[in-house]
Amino acid sequence: MQELIDRVAAATGLPQEKAERALGIVLNLLQTQGNPNKVQELFDKLPGAAELARRQGGDGAGRGGGGLLGMLAGGMMGGPLAAVSKLTAAGLSMDQIKALGTTTLDYAKEKAGSQLVKDVAGSIPGLSGYV
Repeated sequence: MQELIDRVAAATGLPQEKAERALGIVLNLLQTQGNPNKVQELFDKLPGAAELARRQGGDGAGRGGGGLLGMLAGGMMGGPLAAVSKLTAAGLSMDQIKALGTTTLDYAKEKAGSQLVKDVAGSIPGLSGYV
């Protein structure tokens, strides 16, 4: 995971700890909203991804979470919208969020293959158009 965190930091201009937090939010989105079998297959090819998603990504914004973000996560595109809300609350600009997404997708394709990344993204409403 450190290689990906380094790439995210370089692409976004974020300090390491903020890049790690942002990446954890994205991975948590995949973990909580994606097809569990496909996400597990992807995370198996990205050692440390599941741990980072649990450690940095969770705050009740996933399925069944509380508060406004939890309500958003229940609807169409709710997971991605909740993740964007969490990323902006963490201080990322929209340009940094785009760089984070692109860098993460490119890395995942490199390590796990384009088809698996498409399968995972396709299982999350609102993400399939980005792969």
